[in-house]
Amino acid sequence: MLRHLADWARRAPVARLDLAALGQEGRKPIDVLAALVFQLNAKKKDFARLRFPAFGLLTIAVAARVEAADRDAAVRQMETALVGPPSSRSEVINQLATYAATVLGAPTAVTAALPLLPEWQRHWARLRVRWRLARIRSRSREAGSVDGFLIDLNQRYGDREAAERQRAEAVLFDAFLDDLQRAYGSRGGDKRRTTQCLVLLDNVDSPLGNDFLKALLDARRKAQAPDSLLVLATAGSYPAALEGFAFGGPRHPGALPGRWPAEEEKFVPERIVKGLVVGQLRDLARHEVEQQAKELLRSAGRRVPAPAADNGVQWLGWVVHELTRGHPAGTAQLLAALLGCSAETGWEARLRQVLQPSSELVDALLERLLPIDASGELAQALARAAAAVDLAQAQAGRALWDESGARVQEEFNDFCTDVLRTMHLDSGEEESDGRTETPHPLLRLLLLRRLAAVPEPEGVTPGPAGSAEGASGVRGQRAVHAALRDRAAAAGDEATAAYHALAGGGLAAAAAYLDDAFDRLTPEEWCTELCRLRRAPLAETGEALEQPLWERYERLVDHLGDGAVDQRLRTITRLLAAMWISPEPPDDPRTDRIGDPYRDPLGDPLAELYGEIQARFHTLAVHADSVPWTSALLRRTKQYGKEPWL
Repeated sequence: MLRHLADWARRAPVARLDLAALGQEGRKPIDVLAALVFQLNAKKKDFARLRFPAFGLLTIAVAARVEAADRDAAVRQMETALVGPPSSRSEVINQLATYAATVLGAPTAVTAALPLLPEWQRHWARLRVRWRLARIRSRSREAGSVDGFLIDLNQRYGDREAAERQRAEAVLFDAFLDDLQRAYGSRGGDKRRTTQCLVLLDNVDSPLGNDFLKALLDARRKAQAPDSLLVLATAGSYPAALEGFAFGGPRHPGALPGRWPAEEEKFVPERIVKGLVVGQLRDLARHEVEQQAKELLRSAGRRVPAPAADNGVQWLGWVVHELTRGHPAGTAQLLAALLGCSAETGWEARLRQVLQPSSELVDALLERLLPIDASGELAQALARAAAAVDLAQAQAGRALWDESGARVQEEFNDFCTDVLRTMHLDSGEEESDGRTETPHPLLRLLLLRRLAAVPEPEGVTPGPAGSAEGASGVRGQRAVHAALRDRAAAAGDEATAAYHALAGGGLAAAAAYLDDAFDRLTPEEWCTELCRLRRAPLAETGEALEQPLWERYERLVDHLGDGAVDQRLRTITRLLAAMWISPEPPDDPRTDRIGDPYRDPLGDPLAELYGEIQARFHTLAVHADSVPWTSALLRRTKQYGKEPWL
């Protein structure tokens, strides 16, 4: 989006910076400011060029090499650098640039921007220079002469104390805004410049982004005058700089302000203070993903076999939306990865291939979706926590945290309050079972893929006999589900125990729970439990899913054999197995109402088992011998009457 806006506004003053990338390079807020000035200073065909003389002067003052031992000599050196004769000033500036880059450690972006800031080759009147610096000094509430102010600024920036360096950087931010105000407010400036400066900042929730945003907001507050900057900043979490009282207070406890409702197209951010609005962008709708899928299939051309589904565009858009839930970056990267597979690979195989637990796409998306400052221990803990039904169960599951320190648990608790990486229902929304907090569905899917790649400890087997007790740590997928199942069983939570039994491969235990619940629950309650269990993460990934669908299905229910198994239990077992493998039905009113947003259509991407599900529902309805039960089960049958992508 930011790239699109930068291209759209290319004829006007525009700057686009990725603050996370700059932070990884070790840059500081002053580097970001210098890079911003560098881009805004670019020559435009239809716009009077912006100059930043005060910022340029103070940049030189910061980078100048002066002797602190002799203040008079330092003043003379600073004067030579700032207002000396043109012949000597160029030489001094070149020396300063070399010194700044090699000795002082001043920003490399400042060094690159120096020749482009003011018109260095022209002589500046001493009075004009001192007038500008005096105004900046008074705004910074510094006493003494202009020369002394410059010397102090130089020494502060070179100080090892972070607080002193920040004070020096704040002066440069003041100078930057002052230059902008003068450029637009000077004689003729308001006529020559008829558009604002567009500044596009990505990842302002990174450590560098937070520092830069806070410095810019502080400078704007001190200036107490409008400026020509229109800043659009994006982030994957709520920026800490906006939580301060001066900028509007802490984030809302349950949600971000200014949500974009999924059912509406109009985005209405919330005004925090004058000139600052905050809003949460939405994920892509399914029709938007289908449009991207259409472009992808067109790009693939005839060399790639068309999808097996009748309507390939709708099918591919649906399955990608199910996997990513419309996350823009996840959708774009998944579609790009699909196009990178070999030409002879079918689309179902492509989807499974690019989402292998050890694939590059899984690693890349996790790097994008996890908190920027997340430790390796937190990433491992989140992978284990993704197996839980919701974040509350993960926080309470002591078995998941036995080997984690207090710092990791504190990181996890902070993650649980991040309303951009987790799903929290609005306070007024009703919820049938109270489960309201889960990781974003795409993040959870990827974390479970990562968990599936972890080797299982010895002694962990699926089903009711499997246990994590005595294992050397809860690590693998089956071990985590076994630990959560044992904890739920000990607490008397049979529904959750059945969920984790199924996720660990224990189909028989989960079916036995449903069979027992058939006699004590209402039809609607029983169908809700069935809906919850079908959401249990698939126990098989990778090569196991490449086997023929019906072979995998029959292997799941092989334990039924030809023995004397109760007919109802046999039917429920087959029904649960088919629903577990199959994708979500298209018209289930409880689909998004039971707290678990998990989606994985790759077990049966073409919904081939829908006919089997219908048959088993019919069998249960016929033998229920109850009008409420028969009616409820037949209604469920209709949900599987057509492909979910139509």
